[in-house]
Amino acid sequence: QRVRALNLNPQGHTRLPRYVRGHAGVIQAVQGFHVCPDHSSQNRHQPPVEGADVAEWLYSVRFEGAELWGPQAETGLSVSVDAWESYLERA
Repeated sequence: QRVRALNLNPQGHTRLPRYVRGHAGVIQAVQGFHVCPDHSSQNRHQPPVEGADVAEWLYSVRFEGAELWGPQAETGLSVSVDAWESYLERA
């Protein structure tokens, strides 16, 4: 499934790398249902995105180099990122 990483800029901790924010990728694997570290860091137990749950699905998402860095990216380059459900939307 194609997804897009949200362009989040939350105060405090997040595990979503800036270089994937706003870019589309493909879910490669479902890593399970876990407490999102963004919610539990610094003893925060509120989700950073309204409507999100404290525990949520974790996915491995592959982003093509050309999607992230444009046509100058090396051919065949891709990056996989573990991304929580609240970081993603359908693309």
